[in-house]
Amino acid sequence: MGRLSALLRISVGLVLLTCSILVLVDLLGLVPDTRDPKLEVRIRFCETLAIQTTSALSQGNMSQVRSLLQMAIEQHDDLLSAGLRDGSGALLIRVGAHERLWEPEEETASTPTHVRIPVLRGGREWAKLEMRFTKLGPDGFLASLWHRPAVRVLAFVAGTGFIGYFAYMRRTLRHLDPSAVIPTRVQMTLDVMTEGVAVVEESGRIVLANRAFLAQTAMAREALLGANLSSLSWTDLDGSSLAKGSPWAEAIEEGRESTGTTLVLDRDGDGDGDGDESRTLQVNAAPVLDGWGRAKGGIITFDDVTELERRQQELESALSDLQKSRDEVRLRNEELTVLARRDPLTGVSNRRAFLEVFDQAFRNAKLINGRLCVLMVDIDHFKAVNDEHGHAVGDEVIKRMAASLGASVRADDLVCRWGGEEFCVLLQGGPVEGAVVLAERMRRTVASPGFASVPVTASFGVSSLEFGAFAVEEMIGQADEALYASKNSGRNRVTRWDEIAWTDPAEA
Repeated sequence: MGRLSALLRISVGLVLLTCSILVLVDLLGLVPDTRDPKLEVRIRFCETLAIQTTSALSQGNMSQVRSLLQMAIEQHDDLLSAGLRDGSGALLIRVGAHERLWEPEEETASTPTHVRIPVLRGGREWAKLEMRFTKLGPDGFLASLWHRPAVRVLAFVAGTGFIGYFAYMRRTLRHLDPSAVIPTRVQMTLDVMTEGVAVVEESGRIVLANRAFLAQTAMAREALLGANLSSLSWTDLDGSSLAKGSPWAEAIEEGRESTGTTLVLDRDGDGDGDGDESRTLQVNAAPVLDGWGRAKGGIITFDDVTELERRQQELESALSDLQKSRDEVRLRNEELTVLARRDPLTGVSNRRAFLEVFDQAFRNAKLINGRLCVLMVDIDHFKAVNDEHGHAVGDEVIKRMAASLGASVRADDLVCRWGGEEFCVLLQGGPVEGAVVLAERMRRTVASPGFASVPVTASFGVSSLEFGAFAVEEMIGQADEALYASKNSGRNRVTRWDEIAWTDPAEA
């Protein structure tokens, strides 16, 4: 049945007492039984029918007896069947399904459903008139029990009495002063405490509250005592209703302490928890146990941490703003780093970033397989493009060249705007033959119609680590010499450094 409050126990006790009185009234026979009048009607009917049957038999008129029994069934709704049985047990007359319906529980005595009446002839019993009636009450034990007036009265009084007793006792107990049983010295001791303290009974009803708790709730002692502690406007820190039961309810139900729960008390009761009308309280609850270890109530303390919580929120907000500022600075630094390593017009790598990557790739290639190539690319007659079509068209040609070079290389390769209309391309992991093939494909792409808004061509110079360069600068210089060889040979061509015909200045 679980733990019942004092109010519920008192109400149940009063109902049981009332029901016991009603049961005693029924046992003493003071409640009339409505079955008796119906049974009397059946008995008088049977006696009348027996007299008429005896009269007909005295005249030897069996057909009249059958007619009497048939008429009786038609006029009496409770009569199911009838029959006339002689002393040997032979059924002389049957009306209705008498053979099937006649199954008396008693062999000789009559019952409310199976009636036997002796029929006399010559002063002696000659036969018996049998009549099968319906049951006086409903079928089934529970239905027949409910059919009894005493049971229905008992159920009605129990239900209405419980509701009435419960409402009355609840209203009565609410007017009782729970502080009357609290010694004055205990109340005074609790009032000097800075923490709020409340003592509740098993149902959560407040029986004691100290001065600090009255201040925290902003309620008068008379209004607070007797109220249910859970009826105050409690919410979680996020403003939502309590996700679980209250700490004091859990402590009482589970019989163990509940500590460190932070709740918000909305003192104006509108549930928004705004302004000075809300207090943030840290709640600790402990059960009050009886001699059998069962919780009969609880002691709850409330530590006001409103100011501490406010400062904590301000600190968290400041830390959040600081983190946002740090993230913004980091993003801006990353953007600046990208901008510092990119050519602003074309978006490809600038010379400084290119040389950093080239230097590392050069060292790795020297240690691993010696395969590293570099292309120097220059747009032919670019000054004429600017002079004839303007710098806007010149910029468009430069950007188109950067995009084409970037689309032609792999992810590990790198394109750099070396300066003006000149580009440098780093190709990693491939032989010089592959670099030449790639450069030739790039050259044809640039020279194809529709590459840019004006016709342009480009010259290429190719160098490779295979040619024996000892430094990045030497390798770039070789590619630059091959590029100038392409331009001096008519432009719009690809030249390898090792194919240049050298002329010794001393022999010239």
